[in-house]
Amino acid sequence: MKYTSMLFIVVIMVFAAIGNGNAQSSLVKMNEIYSRGVPAAPDWIEIYNGSTTQIDISGYKIYDSGGQAGTKPKMALPTGSLIPAKSFLVVVTDISTSVDPSGFGLSSGGETVWLENGAGALVDSITFAAMDTTQTYGRMPDGANWKLLNTISRGSSNSLVLMNEIYSRGVPTDLDWIELYNSTSSQIDISGYKIYDSGGQAGTKPKMAFPTGTVIPAKGFFVVVTDISISVDPSGFGLSSGGETVWLEDKTGAIIDSVTFAAMDTVQSYSRMPDGRVWQLVNKRTRGASNGTSTAVQDQPSVATEYALHQNFPNPFNPSTVITFAIPRQEQVQLTVYNAIGQRIRTLINSQRLAGSHTVVWDGKDNLGREVASGTYFYELVAGTFSKSARMLLVR
Repeated sequence: MKYTSMLFIVVIMVFAAIGNGNAQSSLVKMNEIYSRGVPAAPDWIEIYNGSTTQIDISGYKIYDSGGQAGTKPKMALPTGSLIPAKSFLVVVTDISTSVDPSGFGLSSGGETVWLENGAGALVDSITFAAMDTTQTYGRMPDGANWKLLNTISRGSSNSLVLMNEIYSRGVPTDLDWIELYNSTSSQIDISGYKIYDSGGQAGTKPKMAFPTGTVIPAKGFFVVVTDISISVDPSGFGLSSGGETVWLEDKTGAIIDSVTFAAMDTVQSYSRMPDGRVWQLVNKRTRGASNGTSTAVQDQPSVATEYALHQNFPNPFNPSTVITFAIPRQEQVQLTVYNAIGQRIRTLINSQRLAGSHTVVWDGKDNLGREVASGTYFYELVAGTFSKSARMLLVR
């Protein structure tokens, strides 16, 4: 096993022949594993929150056979380990025992790893395979079956192409449609991919196939129009206005995404907010365009008795980090990011907020949407007469 000198646990926001996975009903699962790291870029395990709400996994433990046998400690996740809805947390391994006494590392030849919750109950385990330097062992789609993947997607969805928005209340002059989203920074060719409803899933009718030359640009969108004549497309693929399930598979026939969408009004769509993340019914249609910003704000209806600004997590971070604060009463809140010389970089919140705990994800970008450089940044909370700031470190 390899060891380096630093621990980074990074929030970012499938079952093979030799693999096995336990506790598949758990909302928190190991989702991707990379065991071919080097000292400058160590091995890691990605954990996925498959629920629609934030989950606190402080006190969870992850370990290999030594931790399982009791011959060495288990690696415990620190206080403040939060995973936003449908998001990811990356645990870096192969760290020095002077930093973390567990000595938890990953064998490049493959081995078994376990994940347990704060109560000590096992929530997931996997025996992963040996892999090449360009491969990972991951669930496809996220949270589902394990397989050897030829694309590394640390801290993001293993399904690089996702359904992103659905509209099922079309008319002959404005037909139903499904929007696909390319979550990567490179163009993706989806020639030969297929999309279908329950008829295609059951084999009672053909699946709609994408023709040769179908390409989605980086971070771009592709709209699939449905309810078209079978003389044009023999699949007869259409969307029920009452809601149904649709599937997307790649050219190998592997299911990479599926969703059961709800009935909607003529002015609504069923969309992921932000793009590629949590499905919800929204009162707008953004066909072929982004559904919203990449900075997520989650307000928890919990009781807060005093003002608090917590240390961001992870810290150091790349590319995003979570900031949590609490206010005991409704206030005008400002949450602002500054660089090391005091220049305002990003305004995360400038509005009224209810009493309770609030979570904000900063994506490492400024107010113009540009990625900021590595370095030290400060975030400041101002709520009524309360003011507090803290320091964080971005490492590109």
